[in-house]
Amino acid sequence: MADGPPLSFRVAALRRLRRRWWLWLAAGLLIVLAWGLEAATRFDPAALAPAPGPLVLDRDGQILRLGLEAQGRKLIALPAAELPEKVAAAFIAAEDQRFWRHPGVDPLAVLRALAGNLSAGRIVSGASTITMQLARLTFTKNTKNPEPRTYWRKVVEMGRSLRMEWSLSKSQILRCYLDRVPMGNNLMGVETAARLYFGKPAAQLTNGEAALLAALARAPGTLNPYAPHLDRLLQRRERLLQRLAQLGRLSPEEEAAAAAEPVMLQKARTRTPRFPFEAPHFTTFILSRGAPAPTGGPIHTSLDLELQHRVEAIVASHRAALMKCGASQAAAVIVDNRSLELLALVGSFRYGPRDAGCNNGAAAWRSPGSALKPFLYALALDQGFTAASILEDVERRYQTPRGEFSPANFDRQTNGPISFREALANSLNLPTVSLLSLIEPQTYYDTLTRLHLINHPEHGPDYYGLGLVVGNLEVNLLQMAAAYACLANGGLYQPLRLQTADPASQPPVRIFSPQAAYIINDILSDPMARFRIFGASSAMNPPYRLAIKTGTSSHYRDSWAVGYNPEYTLAVWVGNFDGHSTLKLSGAAAAAPILADLAAALFQGRPPQPFVRPAGVIEAEICHFSGMKPGPDCHHVRRELFIAGTEPTALCTYHRPQQPWHQIPTPFAGWLHQRLEQGGVGRFRLANLDFDLPRLFQGQAMPGQGITISPTPKGKVTLGARRDRPLMPDSQESPLTITYPLDGDRFLLEPPAELLAIPLKAVSREPLKSLTCFVDGMEAATLGPPYETTLDLGRGHHHLLVVGPIGLGAAVEVQIQ
Repeated sequence: MADGPPLSFRVAALRRLRRRWWLWLAAGLLIVLAWGLEAATRFDPAALAPAPGPLVLDRDGQILRLGLEAQGRKLIALPAAELPEKVAAAFIAAEDQRFWRHPGVDPLAVLRALAGNLSAGRIVSGASTITMQLARLTFTKNTKNPEPRTYWRKVVEMGRSLRMEWSLSKSQILRCYLDRVPMGNNLMGVETAARLYFGKPAAQLTNGEAALLAALARAPGTLNPYAPHLDRLLQRRERLLQRLAQLGRLSPEEEAAAAAEPVMLQKARTRTPRFPFEAPHFTTFILSRGAPAPTGGPIHTSLDLELQHRVEAIVASHRAALMKCGASQAAAVIVDNRSLELLALVGSFRYGPRDAGCNNGAAAWRSPGSALKPFLYALALDQGFTAASILEDVERRYQTPRGEFSPANFDRQTNGPISFREALANSLNLPTVSLLSLIEPQTYYDTLTRLHLINHPEHGPDYYGLGLVVGNLEVNLLQMAAAYACLANGGLYQPLRLQTADPASQPPVRIFSPQAAYIINDILSDPMARFRIFGASSAMNPPYRLAIKTGTSSHYRDSWAVGYNPEYTLAVWVGNFDGHSTLKLSGAAAAAPILADLAAALFQGRPPQPFVRPAGVIEAEICHFSGMKPGPDCHHVRRELFIAGTEPTALCTYHRPQQPWHQIPTPFAGWLHQRLEQGGVGRFRLANLDFDLPRLFQGQAMPGQGITISPTPKGKVTLGARRDRPLMPDSQESPLTITYPLDGDRFLLEPPAELLAIPLKAVSREPLKSLTCFVDGMEAATLGPPYETTLDLGRGHHHLLVVGPIGLGAAVEVQIQ
């Protein structure tokens, strides 16, 4: 019996088993390779579209700035319109002549490249089609240091190219390739290269220019158009033009003309040309607002580049003079009032590290000083005041939640009774603060909120107090320009537009009546109205009517000037970014000259358009001194604007027959007394009191006559010997007011002194010949006009009371520490 199959049979069986294992192994390897190749060639079609950096254009399409794309290159994508025919033809002729026929891989090119590689013993040609190049450009992880070329990577490119051709049209593939092809100098895409090298879109390139870009793409790292050896690039261009002619894309005449074209490159200072970086503060501000062009398209802004250059030059021309006066920076903006488009923005003298010039002075929050006053006066007109209303330009202290507030005019002078028109035009602080105290800070605060001028809504009106109208809050130049454009547009407010394609972000909001806005515009355009303070300033008195308002913050830190007409609003800021004070530069001295030069350049000799008077604004004659209807004895009469129905009907009470004086109310007694002491009383007299001012004011503080008084809770007193009715509390409505000291004031008594001299000042709105002053219930003095005296007070709490002959009274409590 045999022991088993013969040896030959067993060997044959073993060989068959090995073959099966090799087959299974080969099949497994093929499956793994196929799975790996399938995984490696997967792609997202959306990944082929590049993500260009932001391209910021001015209103006419000129490039202001091009930001970097994700990998740090400059890229402008081709417009969504048809592909530029000349560019497409040149690149296809240079890179892939059978592009429109092959399925993503060109078999003839592959065989030719394989033969060349085997002959050379290394990879010298990749037979890459445009589709394969797109795959490599899109999915190479490190474009600056690409991985070595291998056959596996080439197979992956081929597989991915086949899948790309299956998913996309040829035109889509070509567009993506033209947007990704490297063009030297850190540029990506033909649109980018066309704009930088030739200063035009790719669609406007000539045959010679298109061929030059296609030749450059073959070796972008060595064929820099700005390098000394431009001839090598031109030789490549010539060969490519010949190929285009052979392919029938160019006629012999077109080929000859393209070859003879001179290379008209954009000027560049170095071998590395750069895109423009215009209006740097503006473009940075645009880009900081978010993603204005999420699809990667250009950002069409409202900026007028030609005007921007003029504004930059004008602002820079004032640098040397301002530096001598301690101001290291300035900013300016110009707004088109009709469209609310921002036409120019200069954020500093020069963008750069010098004097913190990278900061944007147009967007920085600064104290506006008096530049906020017109909005209070416009509000007052809508609440019943008129341009002829008489305001009190007298020294006054105010009690606020944050302490005592003592405003003063810029020139430290007082003018007594002054018209609403002159108070605004001359930017007087004292009558403005008095006006705010009558209107109430909350109402004014609400108006500023609607004008988008409150940047810290967590702070209410009590936080700012009466200083709200003279610069206690902070705003920026753009906000200020938008608020003044509201006045120019008849009281309608809209935010500024920085992009031409932007629709209005919100419908116009009515802030002031058209009548109030027009009267404010007329006041600020009136050179005679501002003559008292600004008559000597040429910058404040241009040879045409332009509404102008200035502002100066405390300690001369910030200087402002705003000018406007129906067409434009111009706003200027001057100061230091670190907040240091200037050498007493005011808005009229520092910012207004820049404003004047801007206006001259903008209007170029033509007078600005006048404001159109709306219905409901009338003119009426008034007495220049009283603002009332002139009587027969008023010798200074002028015409004034009024909202219909608010014109004066009562005859002037300042002037009487046979008495040539201006009889003013008694609240001006203190001011008139000061004028008398300074020898400048003029023709002013107090109404219904002695016209002999020296006699009226002499002995104005006399010993008391023993009147007794019983104090009651603060704000009320009861007269024991003469009256038994309560007096009105000390308030704005009271005919009698103690203006100094204020209720709750505290004073420090330095040893070894035992008494402190405290001035007492009262204001009466009635023509009282005398008032009686009490201290802690004891009669201290009898006061005649101007109702002032000095009290010697010791340490402790003191109750001060002033009483008139008809039961009028006012009381305050003070403390001497």
